[in-house]
Amino acid sequence: MNDAGKTQEAVLELSQVTKEFPGVVALDRVDLTIRRNELLGLVGENGAGKSVLMKIMIGLLQPDGGTIKLHGRPITLKSPADAIRSGIGMVFQEGSLVPNLSVTENLFLCHEAEFRRVGVLSLRPMRAAARELLAQMKLHSIDVDLPVAEISSAERQMVEIARLLWLSRLYGQENPVLILDEPTTVLADSERETLFEILHELKKRASIIFISHRIQEVLENCDRIVVLKDGKNVTEMPAAESRLLKIEQLMVGHSFAVDRFHQDVEWKQSEKEILRVENLSKAGLFQPLTFTVREGEIVSLIGLVGSGKEALCRCVAGLEKADTGAVILDGRKLPSGSPSAAVRAGIGHIPIDRRSEGLALMMSVAENVNLLVLNRLKTAGFLSPAREKKNAQHWIAECQIKTPSSGTLCANLSGGNQQKTVISKWLSSRVRLLILDHPTRGVDVGAKDELYKIIRRLAKEGIGMLMMCDTLEEDIGLANRMLIMKDGRLVKELASSPQQKPSPQDIISLIV
Repeated sequence: MNDAGKTQEAVLELSQVTKEFPGVVALDRVDLTIRRNELLGLVGENGAGKSVLMKIMIGLLQPDGGTIKLHGRPITLKSPADAIRSGIGMVFQEGSLVPNLSVTENLFLCHEAEFRRVGVLSLRPMRAAARELLAQMKLHSIDVDLPVAEISSAERQMVEIARLLWLSRLYGQENPVLILDEPTTVLADSERETLFEILHELKKRASIIFISHRIQEVLENCDRIVVLKDGKNVTEMPAAESRLLKIEQLMVGHSFAVDRFHQDVEWKQSEKEILRVENLSKAGLFQPLTFTVREGEIVSLIGLVGSGKEALCRCVAGLEKADTGAVILDGRKLPSGSPSAAVRAGIGHIPIDRRSEGLALMMSVAENVNLLVLNRLKTAGFLSPAREKKNAQHWIAECQIKTPSSGTLCANLSGGNQQKTVISKWLSSRVRLLILDHPTRGVDVGAKDELYKIIRRLAKEGIGMLMMCDTLEEDIGLANRMLIMKDGRLVKELASSPQQKPSPQDIISLIV
């Protein structure tokens, strides 16, 4: 068979796959074909059915109807172990490596018997196999003896992919299917480039399903795109024939306004100063700098990784102690390095990792919303269930959190609705200043649109915001003013009114 024929050969076929949960049809007769040596992009809003479909493909869930074929033969995947033995594996967004074990130990976890000699585990051939496996993926720089906790996010993903490839080879699978769930969410630009270089090389011996909310990177790197909406197939098309706006429209079911950042509702900021940062510094991270945020103003901090912007925000939020300077909110100087003092003063912090830092996942939506205001919800010294419910329902409605009930666990919400829950928690506490650390990271295009509306509404209500965004497009579209940082210094301040928006090129020339 020639290469063109091999590329069209179906490795995994899902036909008319259906899955129902109480009151919800998660998948409605979905068809999906993964071909040999292709990089397939799978896109859709949160709740479109992507996660359920992937869990069926790796045996975590069983379909209620439909068929699955592997290399043309019907197959039943009863567990993830079944899927791995069949050459189907997944790298989850949250990762599945054991942080305190070494790279080598993680690569061969639960399969150490392959390296036993006369009943004794032989570490030398195990390390050699780890180095050989990583070398095949051109990952020579990863130290196989290091604990996984000490390597970068990008390297952890590569270790997970290497493990899946090794397991496929162990079980004699020639062309494995690798499923990558939002692999670029936590990666820097340079790390994303490296990931895609490796994926294009891996395509020669595997089929890859790539799930991402970053539609542009799907268009640029995938061979074919499949769009899901509300548990149904919407379309599939070659990536080369696709356009960003068209894909977004198919995902959400409507077209976006030209101004997706809702600058039409941008209001004239008050002259009243909420935040003043004076000569704040932290050795090795950022030099003394001074700036302000006014009532209802959105100020964006822009800079490359290592510019100092993340550490600056953590110091303003009281999460780290500054070496010099002061954080002054509404005229009152706050103690440095005290998150509780910052919260009491009215500073809210929406972290980059909402799941581990922003939410108590195994608590309900209501419990998370009420977390900071329990003292206000007491009657005669005891928590009032009625007041708790009323406060939670108010903010669920205000932030348009889509949840079956206020008692639903946050772990079961989509990424966008988890982020809205974090925001509602701070709004419930009557926050004066919000620090937004990549607020739209890991959410779909429809949820982003809703978050942009919320950010605009909060500004109109007088809440000041200090923000770091995923893209320059977001910074330019949302900010009233931009603070450009480079090598720990504040190098320039740019106005960003609707009539006077800088271009990405203007900003790039300042940060590199």
